Amino acid sequence: MARIMLIGDSIRMSYEPLVDATLSTEGHEVFGAPGNSQFTLYTLASLGPWLAEFPDPEVVHWNNGLHDIGHNPNRAPVQMPLDVYSGNLRFIARHLLTTGARICFASSTPVHPERPFRDDQWSWRNDEIDAYNDAARLVMSELGIPVNELHKVVADDVGRYLSDDQLHLSDEGKQTCADAVCAAIREQLTSP
Repeated sequence: MARIMLIGDSIRMSYEPLVDATLSTEGHEVFGAPGNSQFTLYTLASLGPWLAEFPDPEVVHWNNGLHDIGHNPNRAPVQMPLDVYSGNLRFIARHLLTTGARICFASSTPVHPERPFRDDQWSWRNDEIDAYNDAARLVMSELGIPVNELHKVVADDVGRYLSDDQLHLSDEGKQTCADAVCAAIREQLTSP
């Protein structure tokens, strides 16, 4: 039995029950970080309490991105600067690595290309999601952390894998991402 920790935003929260159900039947214990992991700064500040609640995980599957990338009219700045995002990822990754756990980072999923960008509500641009994912891949490569390409999984068929809001996962998207997450975690458990 392995202890698995899942960290991430509402995308993670939507596939987490499916990951838990699958991995639990394989004898593993799955812990989801309480609530929405939100921004990198929120995750960084929350790691201590989460690890106190679920110490010594063997694998951590983690994502931060959409909250940092998104434009929010009720926040200043409206977007987390890319260099700050990258720096925060490094701090989180180094903290997680000190636990001795195997870490896997998930790329941020896209929004539907037809989802309108609006100034009066949370909005995203896919070119910015791509840029932030590229920055995250660079950080993870530097630290030897593999990336689970959930972005590609969803981008391959956004019409099927995104819900009507064109941001969150459809039921099929949740299952497809859960399958990809389970595969990534199994790979971490079996790799030398």
